[in-house]
Amino acid sequence: MLAAFFRSNQPAVLLAVPVVVLALFMPALGAPAPVREGLMPLAQWVETLLGTAAWPRHVLGMALVIALALQLAALVNNTELMDRRNHLVALLFPVLLAGIDRDLYNEALLGMPLALFAMRRTWRMSNAGPALSTLFDAGLLIGLAALCYLPYAFLLVVAWASASVIRPFAWREYMLPLLGLALVFFLCYTLLHITDRTPWRPMRTVFGTVVARPAADPGIVRIAFHTFTGLHLLVSFSAFASSYARSVMRVKNLRSSFLAFATALVVIVLALYIVSGRFPAVLVAAPLAVLCAYALLAPRKNWLAETVAIGLLALALWERWG
Repeated sequence: MLAAFFRSNQPAVLLAVPVVVLALFMPALGAPAPVREGLMPLAQWVETLLGTAAWPRHVLGMALVIALALQLAALVNNTELMDRRNHLVALLFPVLLAGIDRDLYNEALLGMPLALFAMRRTWRMSNAGPALSTLFDAGLLIGLAALCYLPYAFLLVVAWASASVIRPFAWREYMLPLLGLALVFFLCYTLLHITDRTPWRPMRTVFGTVVARPAADPGIVRIAFHTFTGLHLLVSFSAFASSYARSVMRVKNLRSSFLAFATALVVIVLALYIVSGRFPAVLVAAPLAVLCAYALLAPRKNWLAETVAIGLLALALWERWG
């Protein structure tokens, strides 16, 4: 069945991810893509390359969803965020992304791979030995992600939080991520100035672009999807807490770092929603996919896990094709 199939650690399971993504997002190929203006430099450069047609944005969006699903699965397995290796996250991420909102490609989706690379680099720190280059690299990657979507700069606090729980305090290690982020922005501003594209006002890019917007009338299918996901998330929190309690200290530190990452994204989403009433769905789907995977990893009743996995997929397909 579906949950048992993705619970496996066999690499061949990942071949099903493009099939799931195509099934979920194929209807988007016929939808018009909104024109985005006032973007961060990297996102604006990609927007220029894509031209005015809608289909390149939809194709790029599906490619990014596939890449992010695989990247999330690799991040969970390589950092031992879960009790055993599996590919449940690769299934849940596109399903949750499809069910949360109809929007596909946006600048937040474009920058998320860089943000996840930054988290992976940060969480590979050890509690002994040098970590300056690791944290500097993380700052650079967060800066590059912020050049796609500015709110990703807030993930700097995740690097600090991760360092605080994994390693003893050293003030230089807290300065290096900030230095890497500042260096990226300095080089970007210099390039913009040389090419006569200043003044550059990054804060205007946050609220002046088109991102995923909660619909005024979500419809019965989306309400059912959100309700079903919310109930599953409650069970997942219990499973996560149980797994956290019985894990060794090193794994507890990594899971605490993941909670810092999820909390930072929640803060970004709340700030965006309060100020502008809109937010990119990928900011919710990425951490939610990891949390929701806990309840499916070792269920007490296999039929319940299969019901949840098939139910979420069916509701997401109904929402996208209905």
